[in-house]
Amino acid sequence: MPKEIINKARSELLINKNPDAAITLLLESAEKIKQDSDFYQNFYKITLALAYQEKKEYSKAAEIYKEAGEKYQAGFCELLAGNQNEAEKLWYGCCSSSPAAQWGICLLDFINLRPNPHIPSYLQIRNFLEMDIGNFIMANKTRYAENIIKNEKVLASVNLESYKLIGRALLNFGFLNLAKKYLIKSVEIVDQDAETFYHLGQYNYAIGAYPECIKMLKRCLELNSYYVPAVHLLKSVHAKQASL
Repeated sequence: MPKEIINKARSELLINKNPDAAITLLLESAEKIKQDSDFYQNFYKITLALAYQEKKEYSKAAEIYKEAGEKYQAGFCELLAGNQNEAEKLWYGCCSSSPAAQWGICLLDFINLRPNPHIPSYLQIRNFLEMDIGNFIMANKTRYAENIIKNEKVLASVNLESYKLIGRALLNFGFLNLAKKYLIKSVEIVDQDAETFYHLGQYNYAIGAYPECIKMLKRCLELNSYYVPAVHLLKSVHAKQASL
């Protein structure tokens, strides 16, 4: 029974994008789940915290993550709520071998523009950078996102995809001109990445520059003829041109 309840709540949260329904399901079943194994109790807490995080109730999410022993996630929600000191305390209190906590410490250095910041690893940048920029934008912490991006050279010195990841995050949130700037920087240092040309195609489609969009998408498909999103967007731009 607890497994089914939690899975249904996660379906509401992750598939239907309905955190309120997920929270209602979980809170109504709290007493039943308290009687179950530690594993399901923890799974319940993590799912409930994630639902509150999606609702932007970051402080509430942080408290539940703490109860579940999820220090990185708790610290991240504290940061989204603007509580940098609490985030720092949680992350420095984590096991030093935790890649997520190490990334969190780098984030704090970047956000506060500290000289000689901690340097993240290639995989930490790959796994967290784009998603976290997006999370900060959604939480109206644009200064955090801006200051992270100001460390672009540090990030790119470790992972050449950093410019693309920054550009894609900005593109997804409608910062089109800034997105173009970072996608072009990406092409300048990695000129054989089909995905970057696809994103430049998206940019040009969004601003109505259809000939340039087609040029970028064709370059993408020259590099990877199986890049399906580019095929679909190319059909859309041709249809758009035909309707004009």
